[in-house]
Amino acid sequence: MTNTSRTRTGDQLRDDLLAAATDLLSQRLAVTPPSLRETARACGVSATAVYRHFPSQQALLIAVASQSLTALTTAIDDAGASESTDDRATALRTTASAYVTWAVANPGAYQLLFEGRDLLENPATVESGIDRLQSRLDALLVGLPAGDRDERLQADLLWIALHGLVVTRIRKTRQQWERSVVADATAIVDTFIS
Repeated sequence: MTNTSRTRTGDQLRDDLLAAATDLLSQRLAVTPPSLRETARACGVSATAVYRHFPSQQALLIAVASQSLTALTTAIDDAGASESTDDRATALRTTASAYVTWAVANPGAYQLLFEGRDLLENPATVESGIDRLQSRLDALLVGLPAGDRDERLQADLLWIALHGLVVTRIRKTRQQWERSVVADATAIVDTFIS
């Protein structure tokens, strides 16, 4: 049997360690960061192999958070959601749908990003990325019918509602949902633009 840690390149091992840490996070209901040893074991390598890529658990968590934020942003971009579209309501629905779909499919990464930032010693990069996502929702809401409602308040409430939807879906895994998470996200968006 070949020792897989010797056949992997540095980048392959780093990617495998990130995937293992993300998977370990997804197996938990609360954000409990995996140790470096636990990550190494899940990856089938020695604990010392991890230290070549991540000098600390913090470094590993920051890398997982950064990679997860990029994946979430990419999922939204790939869904075709854009502020430049003429139909802002459709773009807002698309953005919300991509956001909740990615979040439910990646519960550990989502929880690290949105509920576990206190685990990160320096969450500034993650926070700036999340601020950009929220600004994207804000930009899509501008100009949509809001009646007498304050657009800033509407944007905050939409963000809270989508986050609540995701957290409920992640935590209530045995619940039989009547509608898909995308249908619920669309309904939430529609209440804000009608």
